[in-house]
Amino acid sequence: MRSFLWPIIQFINAYFAFKPFNLGQNSPLSRFVPVEKLGLFLITGCLAYIYFWSLVQSAWMMGYERQQGTLELILLTPASRTLVMFSRAAANLVEAVWMFSIFAILTILFMGGLHVAHWWLLPFAVMVLLLSAIVWGGFLNTIFLFSRDAGFLYTIFEAPMEFFSGVRMPLMAFPIWAKVISFLFPLTFVLNILRAIVMEGKTLGSICNPLIELASILIVLTAASFILVRYAEKHAKDTGNLTMF
Repeated sequence: MRSFLWPIIQFINAYFAFKPFNLGQNSPLSRFVPVEKLGLFLITGCLAYIYFWSLVQSAWMMGYERQQGTLELILLTPASRTLVMFSRAAANLVEAVWMFSIFAILTILFMGGLHVAHWWLLPFAVMVLLLSAIVWGGFLNTIFLFSRDAGFLYTIFEAPMEFFSGVRMPLMAFPIWAKVISFLFPLTFVLNILRAIVMEGKTLGSICNPLIELASILIVLTAASFILVRYAEKHAKDTGNLTMF
């Protein structure tokens, strides 16, 4: 229930945080987001953020379980640990976000404002979001499984990821230094693609560059996960220690 209520409260808080300010056609915000699409902008931001943030929580719990000595099945399984990491991310993602996903879809339909070039781009956008979140979750699971000091990532990927990825504020309103930081988070690229499809009516051809950039990041994260698992396994065999410092 918490995974359902907390995102809703977050969305309501983000939406009404803009109410005290001028939201007319001549407002500063209207230069970056059409006022009539503010709700759509925020609900897509909250939806994508919940997908990514739920896997940060899941990975942090994996680190906690490792400290408690309850990960024998993962550590002793004959299956590929990299595959286990990504499978665990996919399972936790479905469990954590399905209720809020339904709420978000109903909210989008109620608010209106969808501007999609082709109907099939909607499931395509959902698949981009799902795949990106799973790769992100698998990478984090790998780090939290083998590293003793990965807890600091929990702090890094909470408020900074929400702010710099443009969940509540359009990236174009950021100063240059903030834009540079924003591109360190895969969520930034996912939101750019998602909003381009549902808010701007972009076609697949017009978002090729963002898709290529996102695909490159996902490939790097997947490769890094594989390399880290192989290195961690070698470290464990050589030292008998399953914890990397």
